[in-house]
Amino acid sequence: MFKTIALVLGVSSALMLMPAAADAQKSKDTLRLAITDMFGGLDFAHFPHDEAGSLTRTIYETLVVFDERKKVYVPRLAKSWKRIDSTTLEFELRDDVRFHSGNKFDADDVQYTIAYLSDPETKIRFKERYDWATVEKLGPYKIRVTSKKPFATDLQTIAYRIYIYDSRAHKKLENKADYGRVSPSATGPYRIESMDPHKGIVMERFDGYYGDRDTYPAPVGRVHGIPIPDRQTQLAHLMTGGIDLIRDVPADIARELANRPDAKVTATSTGTVVYVTLDAAGRSANKALTDQRVRKAFMMAVDRDLIRRTVIPGGETAQTLDAICHPANVACSATVKPPSYNPDEAKRLLAEAGFPNGFDLELSVYAPIKEIGEAIAGQVRQVGIRASVRPLPLSLFVRLRGQGQLTTFTSLYPTSAQPDVGNLFDFFFSGNRDYWMDPAIQSAKAAGDVEFDDEKRVAIYEKALDRINEMAYILPVAELPTVWAHGNDVRIADNPLSSLESRLGDWTWR
Repeated sequence: MFKTIALVLGVSSALMLMPAAADAQKSKDTLRLAITDMFGGLDFAHFPHDEAGSLTRTIYETLVVFDERKKVYVPRLAKSWKRIDSTTLEFELRDDVRFHSGNKFDADDVQYTIAYLSDPETKIRFKERYDWATVEKLGPYKIRVTSKKPFATDLQTIAYRIYIYDSRAHKKLENKADYGRVSPSATGPYRIESMDPHKGIVMERFDGYYGDRDTYPAPVGRVHGIPIPDRQTQLAHLMTGGIDLIRDVPADIARELANRPDAKVTATSTGTVVYVTLDAAGRSANKALTDQRVRKAFMMAVDRDLIRRTVIPGGETAQTLDAICHPANVACSATVKPPSYNPDEAKRLLAEAGFPNGFDLELSVYAPIKEIGEAIAGQVRQVGIRASVRPLPLSLFVRLRGQGQLTTFTSLYPTSAQPDVGNLFDFFFSGNRDYWMDPAIQSAKAAGDVEFDDEKRVAIYEKALDRINEMAYILPVAELPTVWAHGNDVRIADNPLSSLESRLGDWTWR
Protein backbone atom coordinates (compact mmCIF):
# COMPACT_ATOMS: atom_id res chain seq x y z
CA MET A 1 0.00 0.00 0.00
CA PHE A 2 1.29 3.46 -0.78
CA LYS A 3 2.11 5.71 2.18
CA THR A 4 3.10 9.11 0.87
CA ILE A 5 4.13 10.76 -2.36
CA ALA A 6 7.58 11.26 -0.84
CA LEU A 7 7.91 7.51 -0.43
CA VAL A 8 6.92 6.99 -4.04
CA LEU A 9 9.49 9.46 -5.28
CA GLY A 10 12.10 7.80 -3.09
CA VAL A 11 11.96 4.59 -5.07
CA SER A 12 15.11 4.75 -7.16
CA SER A 13 13.84 2.54 -9.96
CA ALA A 14 10.84 4.82 -10.37
CA LEU A 15 13.05 7.81 -11.13
CA MET A 16 14.50 6.25 -14.25
CA LEU A 17 12.47 7.76 -17.08
CA MET A 18 11.66 5.53 -20.02
CA PRO A 19 13.59 6.40 -23.21
CA ALA A 20 10.49 7.39 -25.14
CA ALA A 21 9.24 9.71 -22.41
CA ALA A 22 11.87 12.43 -22.75
CA ASP A 23 10.80 13.37 -26.27
CA ALA A 24 7.05 13.42 -25.62
CA GLN A 25 5.42 16.58 -24.34
CA LYS A 26 2.47 18.90 -24.87
CA SER A 27 4.41 20.99 -27.39
CA LYS A 28 4.75 17.85 -29.52
CA ASP A 29 1.04 17.04 -29.07
CA THR A 30 1.75 13.59 -27.58
CA LEU A 31 -0.12 12.51 -24.47
CA ARG A 32 1.55 9.74 -22.49
CA LEU A 33 -0.74 7.27 -20.70
CA ALA A 34 0.45 4.66 -18.18
CA ILE A 35 -0.76 1.13 -18.98
CA THR A 36 -0.86 -1.04 -15.84
CA ASP A 37 -1.63 -4.39 -17.47
CA MET A 38 -0.44 -4.38 -21.08
CA PHE A 39 -2.91 -6.11 -23.39
CA GLY A 40 -2.08 -8.46 -26.24
CA GLY A 41 -4.07 -6.59 -28.86
CA LEU A 42 -6.98 -4.26 -29.51
CA ASP A 43 -9.33 -6.83 -31.01
CA PHE A 44 -11.99 -6.80 -28.28
CA ALA A 45 -13.31 -10.25 -29.22
CA HIS A 46 -9.94 -11.89 -28.62
CA PHE A 47 -8.77 -9.50 -25.88
CA PRO A 48 -11.78 -8.40 -23.75
CA HIS A 49 -9.45 -6.37 -21.56
CA ASP A 50 -10.60 -3.58 -19.27
CA GLU A 51 -7.78 -1.10 -19.96
CA ALA A 52 -7.99 -1.77 -23.69
CA GLY A 53 -11.72 -0.98 -23.78
CA SER A 54 -11.38 2.79 -23.55
CA LEU A 55 -9.08 2.66 -26.58
CA THR A 56 -10.92 0.02 -28.62
CA ARG A 57 -14.22 1.90 -28.60
CA THR A 58 -12.61 4.92 -30.27
CA ILE A 59 -10.36 3.16 -32.77
CA TYR A 60 -12.89 0.54 -33.90
CA GLU A 61 -16.50 1.22 -34.80
CA THR A 62 -19.89 -0.43 -34.79
CA LEU A 63 -22.90 -0.06 -37.08
CA VAL A 64 -24.82 2.04 -34.57
CA VAL A 65 -24.11 3.78 -31.27
CA PHE A 66 -26.31 4.09 -28.20
CA ASP A 67 -26.40 7.66 -26.90
CA GLU A 68 -26.40 6.97 -23.17
CA ARG A 69 -27.30 10.55 -22.36
CA LYS A 70 -30.42 10.73 -24.52
CA LYS A 71 -31.21 6.98 -24.46
CA VAL A 72 -31.47 6.77 -28.25
CA TYR A 73 -29.56 4.94 -30.99
CA VAL A 74 -27.63 7.03 -33.50
CA PRO A 75 -25.99 6.02 -36.81
CA ARG A 76 -22.31 5.24 -37.14
CA LEU A 77 -21.21 2.89 -39.94
CA ALA A 78 -24.88 2.39 -40.78
CA LYS A 79 -26.86 5.34 -42.15
CA SER A 80 -30.20 3.91 -41.08
CA TRP A 81 -31.92 0.71 -39.98
CA LYS A 82 -35.35 -0.77 -39.49
CA ARG A 83 -36.80 -3.72 -37.63
CA ILE A 84 -38.55 -6.18 -39.92
CA ASP A 85 -39.74 -8.52 -37.16
CA SER A 86 -38.60 -9.87 -33.79
CA THR A 87 -35.60 -11.63 -35.32
CA THR A 88 -34.69 -9.40 -38.27
CA LEU A 89 -32.98 -6.03 -38.67
CA GLU A 90 -32.01 -4.37 -41.95
CA PHE A 91 -29.23 -1.78 -42.23
CA GLU A 92 -28.37 0.75 -44.91
CA LEU A 93 -24.61 1.29 -44.71
CA ARG A 94 -22.51 4.36 -45.35
CA ASP A 95 -20.74 4.40 -48.71
CA ASP A 96 -18.11 7.05 -47.84
CA VAL A 97 -15.98 5.22 -45.26
CA ARG A 98 -12.44 3.94 -45.64
CA PHE A 99 -10.48 1.83 -43.19
CA HIS A 100 -7.14 3.06 -41.92
CA SER A 101 -5.53 0.71 -44.47
CA GLY A 102 -7.25 2.59 -47.32
CA ASN A 103 -9.65 -0.28 -48.04
CA LYS A 104 -13.24 0.82 -48.64
CA PHE A 105 -15.87 -0.24 -46.11
CA ASP A 106 -18.91 -2.11 -47.47
CA ALA A 107 -21.39 -4.89 -46.74
CA ASP A 108 -18.72 -7.57 -47.20
CA ASP A 109 -16.92 -6.34 -44.10
CA VAL A 110 -20.02 -6.63 -41.91
CA GLN A 111 -20.92 -10.05 -43.27
CA TYR A 112 -17.34 -11.28 -42.83
CA THR A 113 -17.04 -9.94 -39.26
CA ILE A 114 -20.17 -11.59 -37.93
CA ALA A 115 -19.47 -14.84 -39.79
CA TYR A 116 -15.97 -15.00 -38.30
CA LEU A 117 -17.10 -14.21 -34.75
CA SER A 118 -19.95 -16.73 -34.85
CA ASP A 119 -17.90 -19.51 -36.50
CA PRO A 120 -17.60 -22.50 -34.09
CA GLU A 121 -13.93 -22.72 -35.08
CA THR A 122 -13.27 -19.21 -33.75
CA LYS A 123 -12.25 -19.69 -30.13
CA ILE A 124 -13.00 -16.57 -28.09
CA ARG A 125 -14.28 -15.82 -24.60
CA PHE A 126 -17.92 -14.80 -24.24
CA LYS A 127 -18.85 -16.61 -27.45
CA GLU A 128 -22.54 -16.04 -26.71
CA ARG A 129 -22.08 -12.34 -27.49
CA TYR A 130 -21.38 -13.15 -31.11
CA ASP A 131 -22.95 -16.44 -32.19
CA TRP A 132 -26.60 -15.39 -32.14
CA ALA A 133 -26.96 -13.96 -35.67
CA THR A 134 -26.30 -14.42 -39.36
CA VAL A 135 -25.89 -11.73 -42.02
CA GLU A 136 -27.34 -11.67 -45.52
CA LYS A 137 -25.92 -9.22 -48.02
CA LEU A 138 -28.73 -7.42 -49.86
CA GLY A 139 -26.47 -5.08 -51.83
CA PRO A 140 -23.06 -3.40 -51.66
CA TYR A 141 -24.28 -1.21 -48.80
CA LYS A 142 -27.28 -3.07 -47.42
CA ILE A 143 -27.44 -6.05 -45.07
CA ARG A 144 -29.99 -8.07 -43.14
CA VAL A 145 -29.11 -9.37 -39.67
CA THR A 146 -31.20 -12.35 -38.52
CA SER A 147 -31.04 -13.67 -34.98
CA LYS A 148 -31.58 -17.35 -34.21
CA LYS A 149 -34.46 -16.46 -31.88
CA PRO A 150 -36.14 -13.27 -30.63
CA PHE A 151 -33.49 -11.21 -28.84
CA ALA A 152 -34.66 -7.95 -27.27
CA THR A 153 -31.18 -6.45 -26.93
CA ASP A 154 -30.02 -7.33 -30.44
CA LEU A 155 -29.51 -3.70 -31.46
CA GLN A 156 -27.66 -2.85 -28.25
CA THR A 157 -25.43 -5.89 -28.70
CA ILE A 158 -24.60 -4.67 -32.20
CA ALA A 159 -23.87 -1.22 -30.77
CA TYR A 160 -21.55 -2.41 -28.01
CA ARG A 161 -20.10 -5.75 -29.12
CA ILE A 162 -19.77 -6.01 -32.89
CA TYR A 163 -16.70 -4.00 -33.96
CA ILE A 164 -16.35 -4.25 -37.72
CA TYR A 165 -13.18 -5.78 -39.17
CA ASP A 166 -11.36 -4.71 -42.31
CA SER A 167 -12.10 -8.04 -43.98
CA ARG A 168 -9.35 -7.74 -46.58
CA ALA A 169 -6.72 -7.16 -43.89
CA HIS A 170 -8.17 -9.78 -41.55
CA LYS A 171 -8.26 -12.53 -44.18
CA LYS A 172 -4.51 -12.23 -44.77
CA LEU A 173 -3.62 -13.11 -41.18
CA GLU A 174 -2.63 -16.68 -40.40
CA ASN A 175 -3.26 -16.06 -36.71
CA LYS A 176 -6.48 -14.03 -36.55
CA ALA A 177 -5.70 -12.95 -32.98
CA ASP A 178 -2.93 -10.82 -34.49
CA TYR A 179 -5.59 -8.42 -35.76
CA GLY A 180 -5.37 -5.33 -33.61
CA ARG A 181 -1.61 -5.46 -33.32
CA VAL A 182 -0.09 -6.68 -36.62
CA SER A 183 -2.77 -5.42 -38.99
CA PRO A 184 -4.74 -2.90 -36.91
CA SER A 185 -7.03 -1.48 -39.56
CA ALA A 186 -10.26 0.11 -38.37
CA THR A 187 -12.46 3.12 -39.18
CA GLY A 188 -12.39 5.31 -36.05
CA PRO A 189 -11.00 8.81 -35.41
CA TYR A 190 -7.71 7.34 -34.13
CA ARG A 191 -5.52 4.71 -35.76
CA ILE A 192 -2.85 2.44 -34.30
CA GLU A 193 0.60 3.56 -35.40
CA SER A 194 2.52 0.83 -33.57
CA MET A 195 2.08 -1.77 -30.86
CA ASP A 196 4.74 -3.62 -28.88
CA PRO A 197 4.40 -5.51 -25.58
CA HIS A 198 7.44 -3.67 -24.16
CA LYS A 199 7.26 -0.23 -25.79
CA GLY A 200 3.48 0.01 -25.63
CA ILE A 201 0.91 1.29 -28.08
CA VAL A 202 1.07 4.51 -30.09
CA MET A 203 -2.16 5.90 -31.53
CA GLU A 204 -2.49 8.90 -33.81
CA ARG A 205 -5.35 11.02 -35.08
CA PHE A 206 -6.70 9.65 -38.37
CA ASP A 207 -6.99 12.62 -40.72
CA GLY A 208 -9.16 10.67 -43.16
CA TYR A 209 -11.94 10.13 -40.64
CA TYR A 210 -15.40 10.50 -42.18
CA GLY A 211 -17.31 11.29 -39.00
CA ASP A 212 -18.32 14.34 -36.99
CA ARG A 213 -15.40 15.49 -34.85
CA ASP A 214 -17.72 17.04 -32.28
CA THR A 215 -19.38 13.68 -31.66
CA TYR A 216 -16.23 11.60 -32.09
CA PRO A 217 -13.40 13.93 -31.02
CA ALA A 218 -9.68 13.41 -31.49
CA PRO A 219 -8.20 16.50 -29.83
CA VAL A 220 -4.68 15.13 -29.22
CA GLY A 221 -2.47 14.31 -32.19
CA ARG A 222 -0.76 11.25 -30.67
CA VAL A 223 -1.40 9.13 -27.58
CA HIS A 224 1.34 6.81 -26.32
CA GLY A 225 0.22 4.07 -23.93
CA ILE A 226 3.38 3.07 -22.00
CA PRO A 227 3.51 -0.24 -20.07
CA ILE A 228 4.31 0.60 -16.43
CA PRO A 229 2.84 -2.16 -14.24
CA ASP A 230 4.11 -0.80 -10.90
CA ARG A 231 1.96 1.93 -9.33
CA GLN A 232 4.88 3.55 -7.53
CA THR A 233 6.77 3.84 -10.78
CA GLN A 234 3.74 5.35 -12.50
CA LEU A 235 3.44 8.02 -9.83
CA ALA A 236 7.13 8.81 -9.96
CA HIS A 237 6.89 9.27 -13.73
CA LEU A 238 3.90 11.58 -13.28
CA MET A 239 5.66 13.68 -10.66
CA THR A 240 8.83 13.99 -12.74
CA GLY A 241 7.11 14.71 -16.06
CA GLY A 242 7.65 11.33 -17.71
CA ILE A 243 3.95 10.61 -18.27
CA ASP A 244 0.80 12.71 -18.36
CA LEU A 245 -2.03 10.41 -17.28
CA ILE A 246 -2.58 7.52 -14.84
CA ARG A 247 -5.76 5.52 -14.50
CA ASP A 248 -7.28 3.91 -11.37
CA VAL A 249 -5.32 5.75 -8.70
CA PRO A 250 -5.90 4.36 -5.15
CA ALA A 251 -8.04 6.47 -2.85
CA ASP A 252 -5.28 7.48 -0.41
CA ILE A 253 -2.90 8.56 -3.17
CA ALA A 254 -5.70 10.44 -4.95
CA ARG A 255 -6.31 12.47 -1.81
CA GLU A 256 -2.62 13.35 -1.51
CA LEU A 257 -2.26 14.25 -5.17
CA ALA A 258 -5.33 16.48 -5.03
CA ASN A 259 -3.48 18.75 -2.61
CA ARG A 260 -0.40 19.17 -4.81
CA PRO A 261 -0.07 22.18 -7.15
CA ASP A 262 1.73 20.15 -9.83
CA ALA A 263 -0.93 17.44 -10.33
CA LYS A 264 -4.67 17.07 -10.69
CA VAL A 265 -7.13 14.29 -9.93
CA THR A 266 -10.33 13.71 -11.90
CA ALA A 267 -12.96 11.07 -11.11
CA THR A 268 -15.23 9.95 -13.94
CA SER A 269 -18.33 7.77 -13.87
CA THR A 270 -17.96 4.22 -15.14
CA GLY A 271 -21.20 2.45 -14.35
CA THR A 272 -19.01 -0.23 -12.75
CA VAL A 273 -20.90 -2.03 -9.99
CA VAL A 274 -18.98 -3.30 -6.95
CA TYR A 275 -20.94 -6.17 -5.43
CA VAL A 276 -20.83 -9.08 -3.00
CA THR A 277 -22.48 -12.35 -4.00
CA LEU A 278 -23.70 -14.77 -1.35
CA ASP A 279 -24.01 -18.51 -2.04
CA ALA A 280 -27.73 -18.99 -1.44
CA ALA A 281 -27.83 -22.22 -3.48
CA GLY A 282 -25.26 -23.97 -1.28
CA ARG A 283 -22.83 -24.73 -4.08
CA SER A 284 -19.78 -24.24 -1.85
CA ALA A 285 -18.74 -26.30 1.17
CA ASN A 286 -19.91 -23.67 3.67
CA LYS A 287 -23.74 -23.87 3.75
CA ALA A 288 -24.34 -21.04 6.25
CA LEU A 289 -25.51 -18.61 3.59
CA THR A 290 -28.31 -20.85 2.35
CA ASP A 291 -30.28 -19.32 5.24
CA GLN A 292 -31.87 -16.03 4.19
CA ARG A 293 -31.49 -14.67 7.74
CA VAL A 294 -27.72 -15.16 7.58
CA ARG A 295 -27.51 -13.44 4.23
CA LYS A 296 -29.51 -10.49 5.58
CA ALA A 297 -27.27 -10.37 8.64
CA PHE A 298 -24.20 -10.19 6.41
CA MET A 299 -25.69 -7.29 4.46
CA MET A 300 -26.86 -5.45 7.59
CA ALA A 301 -23.30 -5.57 8.90
CA VAL A 302 -21.97 -3.63 5.92
CA ASP A 303 -22.03 0.17 6.05
CA ARG A 304 -22.00 0.78 2.30
CA ASP A 305 -22.00 4.57 2.56
CA LEU A 306 -18.93 4.51 4.79
CA ILE A 307 -17.09 2.19 2.40
CA ARG A 308 -18.01 4.41 -0.54
CA ARG A 309 -16.76 7.55 1.18
CA THR A 310 -13.55 6.20 2.70
CA VAL A 311 -12.36 3.19 0.70
CA ILE A 312 -13.61 3.46 -2.87
CA PRO A 313 -11.36 5.70 -4.99
CA GLY A 314 -13.35 8.72 -6.14
CA GLY A 315 -16.08 7.72 -3.72
CA GLU A 316 -17.18 11.31 -3.18
CA THR A 317 -18.51 11.29 -6.76
CA ALA A 318 -19.85 7.71 -6.68
CA GLN A 319 -23.32 6.45 -5.92
CA THR A 320 -24.30 3.92 -3.29
CA LEU A 321 -26.35 1.49 -5.36
CA ASP A 322 -29.72 0.00 -4.50
CA ALA A 323 -29.69 -2.73 -7.16
CA ILE A 324 -27.15 -4.72 -9.16
CA CYS A 325 -27.27 -2.16 -11.95
CA HIS A 326 -26.40 1.47 -12.46
CA PRO A 327 -29.25 4.03 -12.65
CA ALA A 328 -28.03 4.97 -16.15
CA ASN A 329 -28.63 1.41 -17.38
CA VAL A 330 -31.71 0.63 -19.45
CA ALA A 331 -34.45 -1.00 -17.29
CA CYS A 332 -32.64 -0.43 -13.98
CA SER A 333 -35.64 0.04 -11.72
CA ALA A 334 -35.97 -1.49 -8.27
CA THR A 335 -38.58 -0.56 -5.66
CA VAL A 336 -37.13 -2.69 -2.85
CA LYS A 337 -33.78 -1.71 -1.38
CA PRO A 338 -31.12 -4.05 0.03
CA PRO A 339 -31.16 -4.60 3.81
CA SER A 340 -30.06 -1.41 5.58
CA TYR A 341 -27.01 -1.10 7.81
CA ASN A 342 -28.06 -2.34 11.25
CA PRO A 343 -25.39 -4.32 13.14
CA ASP A 344 -27.62 -4.98 16.17
CA GLU A 345 -30.30 -6.55 13.97
CA ALA A 346 -27.57 -8.50 12.17
CA LYS A 347 -26.47 -10.07 15.47
CA ARG A 348 -30.07 -10.92 16.35
CA LEU A 349 -30.65 -12.62 13.00
CA LEU A 350 -27.45 -14.64 13.33
CA ALA A 351 -28.54 -15.87 16.76
CA GLU A 352 -32.01 -16.71 15.44
CA ALA A 353 -30.44 -18.68 12.59
CA GLY A 354 -28.36 -20.76 15.02
CA PHE A 355 -25.12 -18.78 15.01
CA PRO A 356 -25.14 -16.88 18.34
CA ASN A 357 -21.35 -17.06 18.40
CA GLY A 358 -20.97 -16.29 14.70
CA PHE A 359 -19.20 -18.49 12.15
CA ASP A 360 -16.11 -18.65 9.97
CA LEU A 361 -16.28 -17.42 6.39
CA GLU A 362 -13.82 -16.99 3.56
CA LEU A 363 -14.50 -13.85 1.55
CA SER A 364 -12.89 -14.12 -1.86
CA VAL A 365 -12.19 -10.86 -3.65
CA TYR A 366 -11.02 -9.92 -7.12
CA ALA A 367 -7.44 -8.85 -6.38
CA PRO A 368 -7.50 -5.29 -7.83
CA ILE A 369 -10.20 -4.29 -5.32
CA LYS A 370 -8.89 -6.23 -2.33
CA GLU A 371 -9.01 -3.08 -0.15
CA ILE A 372 -12.79 -2.98 -0.59
CA GLY A 373 -13.03 -6.67 0.30
CA GLU A 374 -10.89 -6.11 3.39
CA ALA A 375 -13.14 -3.24 4.51
CA ILE A 376 -16.25 -5.41 4.10
CA ALA A 377 -14.61 -8.27 6.01
CA GLY A 378 -13.69 -5.89 8.82
CA GLN A 379 -17.28 -4.75 9.14
CA VAL A 380 -18.90 -8.21 9.15
CA ARG A 381 -16.40 -9.38 11.78
CA GLN A 382 -17.97 -6.79 14.11
CA VAL A 383 -21.19 -8.83 14.20
CA GLY A 384 -19.49 -12.21 14.60
CA ILE A 385 -18.95 -13.33 11.00
CA ARG A 386 -15.26 -14.23 11.19
CA ALA A 387 -14.35 -13.37 7.61
CA SER A 388 -10.92 -14.01 6.18
CA VAL A 389 -10.01 -12.36 2.87
CA ARG A 390 -8.63 -14.24 -0.11
CA PRO A 391 -7.54 -12.00 -3.03
CA LEU A 392 -7.72 -13.80 -6.37
CA PRO A 393 -6.34 -12.95 -9.81
CA LEU A 394 -8.95 -12.96 -12.56
CA SER A 395 -8.09 -16.36 -14.06
CA LEU A 396 -8.27 -18.16 -10.71
CA PHE A 397 -11.32 -16.18 -9.64
CA VAL A 398 -13.22 -17.22 -12.80
CA ARG A 399 -12.21 -20.88 -12.44
CA LEU A 400 -13.16 -21.20 -8.77
CA ARG A 401 -16.42 -19.34 -9.29
CA GLY A 402 -17.35 -21.70 -12.11
CA GLN A 403 -16.56 -24.70 -9.94
CA GLY A 404 -18.91 -23.46 -7.21
CA GLN A 405 -16.13 -23.09 -4.64
CA LEU A 406 -16.78 -19.51 -3.54
CA THR A 407 -19.13 -18.95 -0.59
CA THR A 408 -18.92 -15.18 -0.84
CA PHE A 409 -17.02 -13.09 -3.32
CA THR A 410 -16.52 -9.40 -3.91
CA SER A 411 -15.99 -8.31 -7.47
CA LEU A 412 -17.04 -5.71 -10.02
CA TYR A 413 -18.86 -5.57 -13.33
CA PRO A 414 -18.57 -2.71 -15.85
CA THR A 415 -22.16 -2.05 -16.92
CA SER A 416 -20.79 0.39 -19.51
CA ALA A 417 -19.79 -2.66 -21.57
CA GLN A 418 -23.49 -2.98 -22.47
CA PRO A 419 -25.74 -0.79 -20.31
CA ASP A 420 -28.92 -2.87 -20.22
CA VAL A 421 -30.20 -4.87 -17.27
CA GLY A 422 -30.69 -7.84 -19.58
CA ASN A 423 -26.93 -8.00 -20.02
CA LEU A 424 -26.45 -8.04 -16.25
CA PHE A 425 -28.94 -10.88 -15.84
CA ASP A 426 -27.07 -12.82 -18.50
CA PHE A 427 -23.88 -12.27 -16.54
CA PHE A 428 -25.10 -13.16 -13.05
CA PHE A 429 -27.72 -15.80 -13.71
CA SER A 430 -26.35 -17.85 -16.60
CA GLY A 431 -24.39 -21.09 -16.52
CA ASN A 432 -21.84 -21.66 -13.78
CA ARG A 433 -22.03 -18.06 -12.51
CA ASP A 434 -25.46 -18.65 -10.91
CA TYR A 435 -25.19 -19.05 -7.11
CA TRP A 436 -28.94 -18.71 -6.45
CA MET A 437 -30.87 -21.06 -8.80
CA ASP A 438 -34.07 -19.08 -8.29
CA PRO A 439 -36.89 -20.03 -10.70
CA ALA A 440 -38.46 -16.57 -10.39
CA ILE A 441 -35.20 -14.94 -11.51
CA GLN A 442 -34.79 -17.38 -14.38
CA SER A 443 -38.37 -16.74 -15.48
CA ALA A 444 -37.80 -12.97 -15.49
CA LYS A 445 -34.56 -13.41 -17.38
CA ALA A 446 -36.25 -15.51 -20.07
CA ALA A 447 -39.17 -13.07 -20.38
CA GLY A 448 -36.91 -10.01 -20.56
CA ASP A 449 -34.77 -11.59 -23.29
CA VAL A 450 -37.69 -11.60 -25.74
CA GLU A 451 -39.70 -8.53 -24.67
CA PHE A 452 -39.18 -5.60 -27.06
CA ASP A 453 -41.57 -3.17 -25.37
CA ASP A 454 -39.48 -0.94 -23.09
CA GLU A 455 -42.17 -0.39 -20.46
CA LYS A 456 -42.89 -4.10 -20.20
CA ARG A 457 -39.18 -4.89 -19.92
CA VAL A 458 -38.84 -2.41 -17.05
CA ALA A 459 -41.73 -4.10 -15.23
CA ILE A 460 -40.25 -7.57 -15.76
CA TYR A 461 -36.83 -6.62 -14.44
CA GLU A 462 -38.23 -4.51 -11.62
CA LYS A 463 -39.83 -7.58 -10.06
CA ALA A 464 -36.63 -9.57 -10.49
CA LEU A 465 -34.40 -6.82 -9.03
CA ASP A 466 -36.78 -6.52 -6.09
CA ARG A 467 -36.60 -10.26 -5.47
CA ILE A 468 -32.80 -10.17 -5.47
CA ASN A 469 -32.94 -7.57 -2.70
CA GLU A 470 -35.76 -9.26 -0.79
CA MET A 471 -33.92 -12.60 -0.77
CA ALA A 472 -30.55 -10.94 -0.04
CA TYR A 473 -28.82 -12.70 -2.92
CA ILE A 474 -26.37 -10.00 -4.02
CA LEU A 475 -25.28 -6.90 -2.14
CA PRO A 476 -24.70 -3.95 -4.48
CA VAL A 477 -22.07 -1.88 -2.70
CA ALA A 478 -21.42 1.19 -4.84
CA GLU A 479 -20.29 2.47 -8.18
CA LEU A 480 -16.53 2.32 -8.76
CA PRO A 481 -15.46 5.49 -10.59
CA THR A 482 -12.31 5.75 -12.64
CA VAL A 483 -9.87 8.05 -10.86
CA TRP A 484 -7.33 9.73 -13.12
CA ALA A 485 -4.18 11.44 -11.93
CA HIS A 486 -2.71 13.80 -14.49
CA GLY A 487 -0.55 16.82 -15.11
CA ASN A 488 -1.92 20.34 -15.04
CA ASP A 489 -1.80 20.47 -18.85
CA VAL A 490 -4.29 17.60 -19.19
CA ARG A 491 -8.08 17.77 -19.04
CA ILE A 492 -10.54 14.84 -18.92
CA ALA A 493 -13.57 15.95 -20.93
CA ASP A 494 -17.05 14.44 -20.84
CA ASN A 495 -17.70 11.98 -23.62
CA PRO A 496 -20.39 13.36 -25.98
CA LEU A 497 -22.30 10.05 -26.07
CA SER A 498 -21.29 8.00 -23.03
CA SER A 499 -22.29 8.95 -19.51
CA LEU A 500 -20.58 5.85 -18.15
CA GLU A 501 -17.09 5.84 -19.58
CA SER A 502 -14.08 8.01 -20.37
CA ARG A 503 -12.54 7.08 -23.72
CA LEU A 504 -9.63 7.93 -25.96
CA GLY A 505 -10.73 11.21 -27.50
CA ASP A 506 -11.91 12.56 -24.14
CA TRP A 507 -8.33 13.26 -23.04
CA THR A 508 -7.15 16.64 -24.16
CA TRP A 509 -4.89 19.56 -23.33
CA ARG A 510 -5.88 22.57 -21.26
